[in-house]
Amino acid sequence: MSSSNPIRTIWLDEPQRIFEATAVTIGSFDGIHRGHCEILRRLEKIADERNLLPILLTFDPHPRLVLTGDISVLTTVSEREILLRHSKIFSIVHIRFTPKIASLSHKDFVERYLLYSLGAKYIIVGYDHHFGKNRGGNSLSLRQLGKRYGVAIEIVEPIKLDGEIIKSNTIRTLISHGKIERANFFLGHPYIVMGKCIAGRGLGSHIGYPTANLKFPSQKLLPPDGVYAATATILPQSEDKIAMVYIGRAPTFSLPQRMFEVHIFDHDGSPLYGKNIVVKLHKFIREDRSFKSVDELKRQIDDDAMRTKQIFKLQR
Repeated sequence: MSSSNPIRTIWLDEPQRIFEATAVTIGSFDGIHRGHCEILRRLEKIADERNLLPILLTFDPHPRLVLTGDISVLTTVSEREILLRHSKIFSIVHIRFTPKIASLSHKDFVERYLLYSLGAKYIIVGYDHHFGKNRGGNSLSLRQLGKRYGVAIEIVEPIKLDGEIIKSNTIRTLISHGKIERANFFLGHPYIVMGKCIAGRGLGSHIGYPTANLKFPSQKLLPPDGVYAATATILPQSEDKIAMVYIGRAPTFSLPQRMFEVHIFDHDGSPLYGKNIVVKLHKFIREDRSFKSVDELKRQIDDDAMRTKQIFKLQR
């Protein structure tokens, strides 16, 4: 995907006419992994060839959060937009997913949202896409509806790496087990966590490693507690800086809440409170543990910092 593109974001509560002639892809697009990127490449190519606007139709919150509540997401709305900023997508259309939306038949959903609201002339979905009430719509029923309404339908076949189909669920499992490098391999990019810097307890500054304490939506999936090599961007800046991330409850200090703290090397010292920071997790360094003293913790963090810098030195 090429140069940066200011994507238009639209929130759609009820069906309403927005576009006249579009190429549309639809799905949760959680993670924006390599399989998603293949769908987006096809969408961009078709839109360019047929003079259509390329549109990504997605949902917030994630449908499984509404239907079962049993999912942590790889990407929040803001993170998804960051990952798509270099695409040629004209607009991301978000449908607020509610029980009412979930109760629509797949036929009604296609008619009201894809055809009427978005003016779809070409629809591209992944091989395993399901939609509508009880996930009643699939590639076969979508092809039948496309034939009825004169809309071209394309089904993108699965993308495999190392013989394994790339799926968001697979990536969630990898991240949940701390296998960041393997997850990044399937994603095609480092796993990102975007949050707003809030006031912390100042423990990092006390031992010579000031940190930004990030807050983000509760449904965001985090890897296990520990230390990670990362890069970080302080928005609206665009430069990635080497960083070290700590996730955990600081057992040495017995803190009650789990934290996500970022130490940005070579930061100029300007205040970070209230700023949004995009963190990219590159590699797991070590598990979280308690230390006998602050001095012992400081020595370990010195070692973590050295290892983190060495990782990125080797990559250059």
